[in-house]
Amino acid sequence: MDERYNEYLRKHYKSQNKGSDSKDSEMTKTYKCEWAVQKQYGDSIRRFDSIEEAQKRCNQIVKSSTWRKVAGYDREIKLYLKKRNTGSGLAGQAFLNSIRLDKHCGLNEMTLLHEMAHCAGNMHHGRSFRKDYLALVGQFMGRECKEALQKEFRKAGLKYGEARKPLSYDQWLEKREHLERVRDGNTRSKQYPVYPNQIAASRATPSKDNDITY
Repeated sequence: MDERYNEYLRKHYKSQNKGSDSKDSEMTKTYKCEWAVQKQYGDSIRRFDSIEEAQKRCNQIVKSSTWRKVAGYDREIKLYLKKRNTGSGLAGQAFLNSIRLDKHCGLNEMTLLHEMAHCAGNMHHGRSFRKDYLALVGQFMGRECKEALQKEFRKAGLKYGEARKPLSYDQWLEKREHLERVRDGNTRSKQYPVYPNQIAASRATPSKDNDITY
């Protein structure tokens, strides 16, 4: 298949999930949206008294149909406390099938769901992460909280819906050939430009043959 089409696919998938690049370019914006919702809901967000209680909640979520739909598996996710629990810095960290939570600021349901969205196959903060995160928040924290998070994402210009599908090879080829025809036409126009005053003058000049004005 045309290597140019493969390059189109690479660029398309990257554009549909911008934050998944190596720089995780949408991380800060995503955090700020989450902090805004945490500030709004405050004490109504469930807190866990221990890592054991958080683990129990995690196990419940992993066994749910929502998790299987989001992650595609139901393997255990093991929770640990961070070695340094300062209450500052990262509230949680995800490592494939394990999560580390800060004892002071990470033992809450929103942080748990955030890290579980990473474990669902999104080791970044791009569109697919936000999509899965919203699915988990909506199911386990409620529709109101989900809608509040969606609102913050929209305000920040962060996409969270289904990614747009790429063009098929035939569709891509047809579009490419069309653009080439348009480009070739524009190139010829630039080589032989016709200006408005020239058109007017030509129409006002009588033909030598029959004196008809064109």
